[in-house]
Amino acid sequence: MKKCLINVEGGLGKHVMLTSILKEFKEKKGYDELYVLSPYFDVFKSCSAVTDAFPPQQGTLYQELVLDEDCDIYWKDPYNNSRFIKKQCHLFEAWAEEFGFELDNPGMDYTPQLDQIDKAYPQVVTAVKQKKEEWKNNYCIVQFNGGQSPLSPMKDQHGNPIPYHDNQENIKRNYYKGEVIVERLKKLYPGATIVHFALPNEPTLEGTVKVELPYLAYALLAEDAKAVVCIDSSLQHLSTGRCKDVTVIWGETRPEHFGYNSNKNVCAKNVLNSQPYFRPLGISPSIVRMPEPEEVIG
Repeated sequence: MKKCLINVEGGLGKHVMLTSILKEFKEKKGYDELYVLSPYFDVFKSCSAVTDAFPPQQGTLYQELVLDEDCDIYWKDPYNNSRFIKKQCHLFEAWAEEFGFELDNPGMDYTPQLDQIDKAYPQVVTAVKQKKEEWKNNYCIVQFNGGQSPLSPMKDQHGNPIPYHDNQENIKRNYYKGEVIVERLKKLYPGATIVHFALPNEPTLEGTVKVELPYLAYALLAEDAKAVVCIDSSLQHLSTGRCKDVTVIWGETRPEHFGYNSNKNVCAKNVLNSQPYFRPLGISPSIVRMPEPEEVIG
């Protein structure tokens, strides 16, 4: 029985992206069983290519796998891939290189595979069904701020909310004209509820609703959403391949490195491609001109 254990680090969107290529990885490497070690283990429990997934803090759960002679261990990070740092390939290709196999379709043609949320987390399905009924299946989903982990505490040791300082992000992707987009969506979809995908300490946009739901719920909500408008953050990955109308607003990151062909990708101007990803040389001095609302709605 040939097995492997993959360790995955980083943010939620990166974990969801990986599910796009796991089936191909498993088949090409000839693995019978595939296990994942991840803080977002629920993402991988929702992917049928994965046998099981574990939270990293509970080492006893996967200790036998680590010591199993028939189990290969992948402790690779695509962010450390030379070609990716130089912006020469998509993250999918960087992962494949680090894992030692070739993709059938290098580029942006893959989509995340969270194909067994209903089996792994039926309670999420129930919660989503209730919201869809409440919104009469007439809703859009938006996200304009990113960079925080939903696993991080939103309050300090004294119980006070931790301020959200989006200007401290190493990459420029937050979109500050979200309220204009919300107003345009309301005109395009009369009576629609605009659902704001945001963490508790992030700004709440006027005219939207924020709901407390597991992040996996948004993958299921996207299936019946009239439209999804977001930045390059977790909502992009959760909704890709599920909603037929996903528009992604790009800042310093680019769709050819983090995006999908099935989405409508609207890119910022004045982005310096001479800057490598993840700043080994410090914060980028580039002045990014984010797309105007007319470009996004158009």
